[in-house]
Formats: sequence, structure tokens, C-alpha cells
Amino acid sequence: HTAKSMIVSLSADSRNRQNDVDHPYRQNSNFLYLTGMPYAKSALIIAPGGIEHDGQISHEFLFVQPRSTEKEAWEGALMGLDEARILLIERILPYAELRTFMMKHLSGIDTVFFTGLPTSSIPIPLADKPLSVETIIKNDIQSTFPELYVKTTLPTLNALREVKDADEITLMKKAIDISIEGHISAMKESHPGITEYELEALMEFAFKKGGAEDIGYSSIMGSGYNTCILHYTSNRKATMNGDLVLADCGAEYQNYTADITRTFPVNGSFTADQKKLYDIVLEAADSAIAEAKVGNTFRAPHNAAKKVLLKRMIEIGLIEKEEQLKWYFMHGTSHYLGLDVHDPGTMGTLKHGSIITVEPGLYIPPGSPCDQRWWNIGIRIEDDILIDSNGPINLSESLPRTTQAIEALMKSKNK
Repeated sequence: HTAKSMIVSLSADSRNRQNDVDHPYRQNSNFLYLTGMPYAKSALIIAPGGIEHDGQISHEFLFVQPRSTEKEAWEGALMGLDEARILLIERILPYAELRTFMMKHLSGIDTVFFTGLPTSSIPIPLADKPLSVETIIKNDIQSTFPELYVKTTLPTLNALREVKDADEITLMKKAIDISIEGHISAMKESHPGITEYELEALMEFAFKKGGAEDIGYSSIMGSGYNTCILHYTSNRKATMNGDLVLADCGAEYQNYTADITRTFPVNGSFTADQKKLYDIVLEAADSAIAEAKVGNTFRAPHNAAKKVLLKRMIEIGLIEKEEQLKWYFMHGTSHYLGLDVHDPGTMGTLKHGSIITVEPGLYIPPGSPCDQRWWNIGIRIEDDILIDSNGPINLSESLPRTTQAIEALMKSKNK
């Protein structure tokens, strides 16, 4: 019964790295989605049935840190109680009052939903298991309110975040356009002997230059055998003539992220074998994108990609039967994209306004049970697809994705 429920959304923790240095702060995505508040030590309470506090009934309460002149000398001005009014949330209260407020008003409530906890568990060395923050919060609240039902997820929010509104799509297009510039820069500057980290630097320089605040995830810049490692992020190897480079990189703009992968030959020309496998992956990608339609199941693009990969891999003799495909293609084809690179969603039918990735791949590490000519070839092609009533829209389509277009771009260099 919504009248007796309360929703609590908490900001992300500040994480200390060592001494005076913190890890870069990134707001909890659920909290940011609901409030627009970018700073730590803040919280939102939503009470569908209304709560009377200090003589006034309200449905929304935002808790923020008051401004501090002493703190601002070190960190600059942050949003205080007065400035937070711009977020258009009914009541703004000091963060220090959050616990008192909850303990005062939980007596009339039967269910509390947390929109996920910033930290759900803390691993402790030498302990049998990690410390569960979830259990501590539940036990703490329920020791005072034994009848209260405490839920630490809010699935409704996943459904809301799955479908993007026009403003969100604008921000995501910007993140994608910035990312495209980064990929073009890395391809154009590529040459045998360049290191993976130099290519990563070219990519991320273009992101910052284009206005991105951050990367959406650690950049994957693998060359040679590293193209076959799915989440390779050390990026320290020097490239060699004949290597492919797999660049899986995305810029974050206003907290929304792109997620794009291109695979290109470091010397600007695909070998015949590289081209053959690339064209198979591209055909799989195109087939998957065609299935990214309103009303189709979430797995429809994956099933389409898998069908193409299976057929073509058998044709060229790399595998003999379906169960062997997982040797070379071992991940899903799509995930939701938004405030997080793996954004939440319902995994139900595809909906108008949702954005998903399509990213089939083939990875043939050395030692694979096939002809050695295929070893060290890893290929992934990933685009960001807007699900639209009129058919799928590839938001990253302007970044070359055929072998011919990639070679033409790399030969153009910086004219």
C-alpha cells in the first residue's frame, strides 16, 4: 500500500584512497536519476502518502550538506540548502538530520524501499565473509520497528531508467559523438610500434577535448593477443606490424556514457584472414541491429548474431557444431546503456526510447583448437542502438565500421 511506504535513495560514498587523497567521486546513478544532485552526503526520501514534518505535509525531502566557508576554501563552493532549491524537490533539510527524521517518521510506515545501497558489502581481509551493510541497516531499523518490511532494491526504478526521455537521449548522443571523435583520433594516429597506452591517451584526450567529464568505464585498448582478452585494461604493450587493435572505449558526458568498440589493423590494412573474420562479425552485428525493434525480446539481437556467427564459422571450418561456438564467442550481444555502461532494465521486450548496445565478437587466442593462421585474432564491433517505433537507429553509425571505410580513414591520416 503506497500510502504507508517510504522510498530512500542515498548518495554514493566518498572513498578515501590514502592519506589526503580520495578516489574521484561519482554520484550513485539511481540517486542522480531521481534528484540531479551531484554531491556526496545527500539523500532523498519520497513518501507517497505524505509526511507531516515541522507542521507541514510533504511528499519529497532532500537532505544536503550545508555550505561551509572553511571547507569551500579547500574544495570550492558546493550546493548547499539554498542552492539545492534549483532541483525542485519540495523540502530541503540538513543531511545531519537524516537519521533522526527517519526514526521519527517510520512509525506510520509499513514498507521502506532503498533504491539500492551505495555499498552493499565491505570485504574484510582474514574474515570469513564480507561485512553486509544491507544486514546492518535492516537490523538497525528493525530493532526499533520490528514489523517494518525493509527492501534494498526498487525494481520499478529499473523500468524507469530503461526508457530514456528526450533530454537523456540528447546527452547520450553527445557522449556518443565525443566518443566517435576519440576513436577516429586513435585510428588516424595508429602505426606499428605505437603502444596501447599511447592509443588510449589519444582516445581519452579527444574525450576531454570534446567536453566529456570522464570515461564511462576503463578503456580497453588491446593489440595482438590482447584483442582476445574481453576486459583487458592494462594497455601496456607495444603494437607490432600486422596486429589488430581492439578499442572498446566510451566517453561520459553529464554522467551519461557511450560504449563503442572498433577493431582496426595497426598498419592500416587488414590481412585476408582478418578481413574474413571481420566481415563475419559485421554481418552478425547488422543482423542483430535489424532485430533491435520495439516489441522484440531483449535476446532477439543476440539470437540473430549467434545464428550468423554459427553458420559462417562452420562454413570456414573453424568449428563443426553449435556447442563449439562458445570457444570463440562467449558473451552476450547486448546490454542497456545510460547513466551506467551496464544500465539497469527489465530484460523484457524492447521498448521505444531504450538504448542498447549490439556487440558481437570472435576471439581466437593462441593455442585454440584450429589452424594457427587464425590465432591472435580478436574482433568486436559495438554500436549504440536507439530502439525507436520507426525501427532501430544506430547512434554510432558515423564511425567507420566496414573494413573498407576503416582502411580509408586510416590512410587519410590528418589531412
